[in-house]
Amino acid sequence: MKNLVFAALVAILAASTPSWGEITSANIVGTYTIKGINQDASTYDGNVTVKPDASGGVEVRWEDSVGVGMIKGNMLVVGMVYEKRSVVMVMDILPDGTLKGSWIQRGEPGTGSETWKKKK
Repeated sequence: MKNLVFAALVAILAASTPSWGEITSANIVGTYTIKGINQDASTYDGNVTVKPDASGGVEVRWEDSVGVGMIKGNMLVVGMVYEKRSVVMVMDILPDGTLKGSWIQRGEPGTGSETWKKKK
């Protein structure tokens, strides 16, 4: 009986929990509008393009910068070079397809943040 109750509880929890394991590189491919905040609180906007990469991850292009990203759970982690300095981004992949997270750039104090909304 205990096993049956435990199995039922596991099934209920699994049904009510987002299935982040289903997020793949193909789910996030596309062009996004960016709204960002720099470390000094200044704001910026633009576009970023996400394409499949031969590595199995994704290529991330913003302005003249190209990076590589990988999905880990419900997160996109990106490494790139911007203005000759390394940048690391950690973006949550939200259920509506929006990506939201923060970044850090070598040699710059503090972190910045970005929200990416997929263009239709």
